[in-house]
Amino acid sequence: MSNTAHARPNYVAVWAWLVFLLIISLAAVYLPFSQTVTVSLIFVVAAVKAFLVVVNFMHIRMEHRLVHLIAIVPVIFFIIMTMALIPDIVYNR
Repeated sequence: MSNTAHARPNYVAVWAWLVFLLIISLAAVYLPFSQTVTVSLIFVVAAVKAFLVVVNFMHIRMEHRLVHLIAIVPVIFFIIMTMALIPDIVYNR
C-alpha cells in the first residue's frame, strides 16, 4: 500500500456551492419560464450537485482511472434510457 498524499478538498467551499445550487433549484419555480425549462433546470442543477458530492465527498477524484470508468457506466445507461423514453414522453403514449 502506497502512502501517497492527496490534497483534501475545501469542504466548506463545496458546501457553500451546494447551498447556492439548492437556492437556485428552489428559486427556479418562481422564474418566468415554462414548466419544461424549469424542470430541466432543476435536473441539471441536481446533476451538478451530485457531481460535486461524488468528486469531493466520495473522493472519486483520487481514485484510479478504472474506478472512473466503472462510475461512468451507470451514467451512460441513464442517458441511453432517457433518450429511449423521450418519444413516449413527447407523444404521450
